[in-house]
Amino acid sequence: MMPFFSRRFLFTLFIVLFSSIFINAQKTESNVTMEIEQGNSPSRSRLLNLVVAIQNHSSNNFSGKIQFVCPKGFKVISGEEPLIELKPNEKKYLPVRIIVESDAKAGSSPIKVRLLDQLGIFITERIKEHVIEVNNDLNLSLLNAPIYRSSSLEPISVKVRVSNSGNISQDITLVCKIPDPENGNQFLEQQAIINVKKDSTFTFTYQPSKGLSRLSNFSINISGFRNPDKEIFNTATVFVQNISSVQKYQDPQFNNFAEETKNQITTSYRKVGDNIDMYQLIGSGGFNLPSGFLFIRGNIAFLNSQQQPLVTNTNVVLQQGKNQYTIGSVNKLLEMTLVGRGAEYSRTFAKDTKLEIGFVDQNFNLVEKNSFLKNGYGFFAKGTLNANNSSRNISAAYIYRYDPFEKSKHNILGTEATYAFDKVWSMNAKINAGLSSYEFQDITKPSMSAESNYIGSINDYNLNGNYFFSTGYYPGNRRGSLLLQQNISKNYKNYNFFGNVIFSNFSPKYYFFDRPQVSENTRIEIGTKFPRVKDFSFGLFYQFQNENSNSYNNFFGSWENSQLRDLTAHRIVEQISWSNYKTRQSAVFAFETGIVKYPLDDEQNFQMKLNGNYSFKNFNINAIYQSGSYYLSEYAFSHLAAANTDYKKLTVSLFYNDNFIKDKVNLSTGLSYVDDVIYGKSPSAFLNAKYLGKNFTAFMNSSWYNYSVGVLSNNILTFEVGLTLNLRNTVLSPDKKGKIQAFAFYDENNNNVFDMGEKPAHDYIININNIALKTTEEGTALYKNVPFGKFSLKQFIQQGWYYDEYDFTVDSYSYPLNIPLHQNGTVQGKIFFDYNSKTALDFEHRASSVAFKIIKQNDIVQTIGSDDEGKFNSFLPTGTYTIAIDESTLPANTYCETKSFDINVKAGEMVVVPDFIIKVKDKKVNKKTFNN
Repeated sequence: MMPFFSRRFLFTLFIVLFSSIFINAQKTESNVTMEIEQGNSPSRSRLLNLVVAIQNHSSNNFSGKIQFVCPKGFKVISGEEPLIELKPNEKKYLPVRIIVESDAKAGSSPIKVRLLDQLGIFITERIKEHVIEVNNDLNLSLLNAPIYRSSSLEPISVKVRVSNSGNISQDITLVCKIPDPENGNQFLEQQAIINVKKDSTFTFTYQPSKGLSRLSNFSINISGFRNPDKEIFNTATVFVQNISSVQKYQDPQFNNFAEETKNQITTSYRKVGDNIDMYQLIGSGGFNLPSGFLFIRGNIAFLNSQQQPLVTNTNVVLQQGKNQYTIGSVNKLLEMTLVGRGAEYSRTFAKDTKLEIGFVDQNFNLVEKNSFLKNGYGFFAKGTLNANNSSRNISAAYIYRYDPFEKSKHNILGTEATYAFDKVWSMNAKINAGLSSYEFQDITKPSMSAESNYIGSINDYNLNGNYFFSTGYYPGNRRGSLLLQQNISKNYKNYNFFGNVIFSNFSPKYYFFDRPQVSENTRIEIGTKFPRVKDFSFGLFYQFQNENSNSYNNFFGSWENSQLRDLTAHRIVEQISWSNYKTRQSAVFAFETGIVKYPLDDEQNFQMKLNGNYSFKNFNINAIYQSGSYYLSEYAFSHLAAANTDYKKLTVSLFYNDNFIKDKVNLSTGLSYVDDVIYGKSPSAFLNAKYLGKNFTAFMNSSWYNYSVGVLSNNILTFEVGLTLNLRNTVLSPDKKGKIQAFAFYDENNNNVFDMGEKPAHDYIININNIALKTTEEGTALYKNVPFGKFSLKQFIQQGWYYDEYDFTVDSYSYPLNIPLHQNGTVQGKIFFDYNSKTALDFEHRASSVAFKIIKQNDIVQTIGSDDEGKFNSFLPTGTYTIAIDESTLPANTYCETKSFDINVKAGEMVVVPDFIIKVKDKKVNKKTFNN
């Protein structure tokens, strides 16, 4: 064991040496300095240039080295620990080059540069932060488009590749949307994390329904989203062809879910109270004719209280080209409405010019036994320019109607124009002249009406107005009317200010009714909606209302008196609303207070109304309490019930609506209670249910209503059950239609004629426009219901044989199409990687999915891809082609010097394309010379 004295001596020596080294190091650190200067490096460059400046401030020589500490993805290529020799007061510049590799993380990365002396003792350190911009580029490519299905039992398989060419790993979701007419839009999702410079392949598999398999073709949409924000980064569309020997024409613009093309039948039974039983049959559907189509709709009801059925909204429509013929129920909402049984014809000419004419017997039941024309009749003619342009059009119409009750003949001639000046300003104007002849009075009375409405904006003030005037004997829908309506609104910051003014006067005149009728209303409303505060919003309005009329004088005991009764009110409305989207709740509360002057009172009266509504998920509750009459009708009824009693009204309702069993079952129910002098104490309830199946819909509706006023009381129970059958949808075409009878054969002698000894081509795929047909054993295929016009026979190259592309015109109901097949040639080739592993940049050694374009006469005739071994092949007709590589599909950091080759294809021969040599980019090393 070492003596105590020796151990003490060694410990003291150690302390002295350590102190001297530490002091020397501190002194060296203060005498030698180091700084980092930024060189010229573009922000996205993979090469980082730095300059390290070292200066010796002492009078002694300095020897040491530089040490680099880099994060992952950074590699120093100018020497990892370069030696430093400095004379007294000497300063040196050391160029440093760092490769930023593909796996370097985005964001700020610290690069540490340390200065050590010759013994490896740390002297000083500097840190350089290098920021790499985030690159989140993602590429989405289809691997099997288009898709050809030869069997309805064959599932659809869509393959998609997503490549991450950025510098951060990304969490993505792919959504595949498949439009199935029987099951609705089907959404298939897959989620994955794509690492930097990697790719993943996704496969979506779906078994189509029979309805989808019947379609000639359809498209599937693929959308890619970045998680969690669901930011879309790319989309792609896959076209699917259902191959069959018999295909039906499908309009490219046709929407499988269009309501007007549905063929369906609904039958129902309804019981109202104890005495009414009704059976109803409703249906609609159409089918194509060789020239045009026929569409039928019907509505037939059988009531126990009537011996004959009630047939309404039932007609037959024949469409042939631009001509349309309708017979049955005709409903024309013109300036003078004509509704009943009749016939209508319309034709659309060039430049969207349309003519409509028709005759109507004004009896809404088609099988009514009354004499024809007993309830009156009429006819109309209308012409429209730019009929399909909703922003700029003009029309003129003439309407005639005989009224057997007034014993009068009415004529209206008018015009209407719509004009949009720009995206902000637009207007509509109408003017009509009327002429009426009255048999009993032997009078011919002229009349007129004019109407105008507009919408626009001036300096952020939104304006719209509606104005109408008609004379007292005008026979149109609004006789003796005056309407002036003007609205204005403006948004200022987060406030919304608005004002509305409405004045209306209704004073119709009749020769068979001497007592004058007058009803006049004025309403003014101004207010503002305040900025939203969290989940709350507020509104404050002022309302002025004036109503005067002589229509309720019989309620005041004086029917013969034509004196106008007047009601005037001033109100303040406060409104507050609240909504929370996360909890699916909302509430609205409005409080109205005001003063009102009633017709029989000399003093002002107080009135108020409370209105509250609350919704939570599938529930909705509404309550209204009103004290005081808001309208003359309410005041008249309350005065009739009790002269000195204020009108009061209470309404409470509760509703519920929800879907069950994957939205196949819908349930809707509700309760209501009303208490006022008009309806009395009236509770009511309803319960509706619906089941949605693939080919049918079953429904049940029921309601109960109780009426109780004074000694009067009544209960009404209504119950209905029904079934809707959904038949196969039909694509209706108004054009002439024919069928293309295709025949494909192997043309051995290339004379384009089917000669004796030549064989039909069975199981061969033919493309007409975008429709694929597969020939039968006899080499035939049938394309039905094709409209007359131009079609294209498009090439679909198959192994060994091909046909020439050309256009043809279908101009007969049966068009023969002979397709001679000629023998083709085979093209093969491959890619080959040539690189130096020591100097090459990092790259993905991938030979698959490299695309090649085959070009003939500057047109791309085919695009093919390489397999996992880098090989590709194609079958081409005889001719000269250019095959070119698509460099955008190559792995990153690779390129091809010879990008294309010319080839000559001969029938029955194989052409081997020279190898496409794929080279890899070398690492770049920049050199700089520094002078001290």
